[in-house]
Amino acid sequence: MEKKSFLRKRWEDYFLSIVKKRIPKASIENNEILIVDTQKKLDEILDGSKIQRNINYLIVSIPLNNFDNLVDFFKKIDGKLSDETKIIVNYYSILWRPFFFVMSKIGITHYFKNECYFSQKIFNIFLDSTNYKISHYIDEPPIPVNIFGISKFFHLITNFISIFKILSVTKICYLQKKTISKDYSQKKASIIIPCKNEEKNIEKIIQDTKTLEFPFELIFIDDKSEDKTEAIINSEINKNTDKEIKLVSGKGLGKYKAVRQGIKAATGYYSMIFDADITVDMSDLNLFYKAISEGRGNLINGSRLIYKPYSGAMRTLNYFGNIFFANLVSYITNVRVTDTLCGTKCFKTTDIKKFDEFEEKNNIIDLWGDFNILFASSYYGLKTIDLPIRYKKREEGETKMNKRYFFFKNMLRTCLKAFLRFKCL
Repeated sequence: MEKKSFLRKRWEDYFLSIVKKRIPKASIENNEILIVDTQKKLDEILDGSKIQRNINYLIVSIPLNNFDNLVDFFKKIDGKLSDETKIIVNYYSILWRPFFFVMSKIGITHYFKNECYFSQKIFNIFLDSTNYKISHYIDEPPIPVNIFGISKFFHLITNFISIFKILSVTKICYLQKKTISKDYSQKKASIIIPCKNEEKNIEKIIQDTKTLEFPFELIFIDDKSEDKTEAIINSEINKNTDKEIKLVSGKGLGKYKAVRQGIKAATGYYSMIFDADITVDMSDLNLFYKAISEGRGNLINGSRLIYKPYSGAMRTLNYFGNIFFANLVSYITNVRVTDTLCGTKCFKTTDIKKFDEFEEKNNIIDLWGDFNILFASSYYGLKTIDLPIRYKKREEGETKMNKRYFFFKNMLRTCLKAFLRFKCL
């Protein structure tokens, strides 16, 4: 049986307690996680055949510093796991090598002659030679054991003041595959289009689908429109029998509730949210599909603020509000986001369960849904990437972003709850 030092045992227990908080409840209940905490378990996996049961998360509590050949490990594990399995790993920082050397001399830790301490930059050098990439770093504890309230105190300090993270003893991150099967580029996408009083835009939306280069279905959610939106959608369904178009009746409770109703009716492997104001070109969805089907990210987030928005597309106050929230969300999640309120997003349809769980766990009421999707994706280790798109002026209909002070308070409240979850709990 593998002999572990006192410090190693304490760290692995602490590590697992941190990581399990960041795994969706459904994955735990459905036995979709696999924990590798001994060399024997690791050898059994690497020497055996491909893992047959569905594994969403492989948790390796053995510090990567102890691996004799890290590149070979990733090469072997690549053939054992599905394209969608995430690996959660940890390693000790090179800054703390002298500390561990001293601890080994007094018998608190074991000394491994060939162990390798590395920085984030060196870790990326290892990954460059493998099929894995970092999807997200977890806010790591600066002290690798739970010492009464001391560890929690220092953890809070490093969460608030990010520069102190360089002093952390350990690093924890999610990894996912860089290259995935080409089968994913053949899967259907459900284009979710929430509508409220958009009668003049429906026909153009359907006409513009001729620019799409992937299999799709359109799902309109009429959110208690007071004009002819519902009637026009039904008319277009009858006229376009060659297209897969659905109409879902919304409850008039706002965009995010409507989106979730649409996703319940979705049969596509991917879901794309597309606003009915047509301020983003339908053809841009080809870029979203390519990015997600090639494994570039798990949440493809449209960004309207990298290109300069067209004249009249965004009011000045909204523009600066977007910049403010982009920086706030980036600080909370440690993921760089340049636009938090772009309505165009793409993700795997089943990931809505993660978004719902995060919303329920934190008692979030996000009227637009963008913040909750971004926070949940980051919390559960999904790789978020921004995709720059052009933002045009609305030509028909009226904007729904008209109660700006009310919406600002709602967004700020959502950010506060996420801040407490990421930084304090």
